[in-house]
Amino acid sequence: MFAALPPETGSGGQHPGVRSTSKGTSPQRRWAKTSATQRRILDAATDVFAEKGFTTATIADVVSASGGSIGSIYHHFGGKSELFLAIFEQLTDAVVRRIEAALREAAPRRPGRRQVFELTVQAFLHAMWENRRAAVVLASGDTPPGFELIRRNRMESACRSWMAFLQLESSPSDRLLGRLLITTVTESSMMVTECDDQSEVQPIIDAAIEWMDRLTL
Repeated sequence: MFAALPPETGSGGQHPGVRSTSKGTSPQRRWAKTSATQRRILDAATDVFAEKGFTTATIADVVSASGGSIGSIYHHFGGKSELFLAIFEQLTDAVVRRIEAALREAAPRRPGRRQVFELTVQAFLHAMWENRRAAVVLASGDTPPGFELIRRNRMESACRSWMAFLQLESSPSDRLLGRLLITTVTESSMMVTECDDQSEVQPIIDAAIEWMDRLTL
């Protein structure tokens, strides 16, 4: 399953019990400005959730791992569910920034629609590797109530936006093709996060692009 994806445009979904971000503040802008204290807390929370799981972990565990205080955590995030969602949004922001950087770099070459799609998928998979610890935590299945639905909706929305570059139609054949492409990216992201060494990542990305080319050419 995808660990994180670009924010869903116009999504009204919100994690049950989780406070909204400030009005007019997108997750990307919010987490791009995360303070050193917030990042330390999020890194510690990621480690704690990875070791103990969301259900078993406590705010006290995060306090101990981060060297912060309960007051600081509640001030910046709220409770345990909010911390988990913050990890998700921070990873989502990392994915968005990786994709934007890849497309900016490629812009002078004027890539075609298919190339933009492939660049987007490659950047996403690289981001999964770079943020694999958080990705594994988010995909563990031990998550706050309602989180999996939010993540699944985000995944489907992002993939639809990516596949728009391929100009798929609404026929049963193209709808099935869309599902196959989503599955290919999903499985590739899981394989990437399981890699022990960076040298293992590119062959997986190359294989994913090769299979998507076979499906769509």
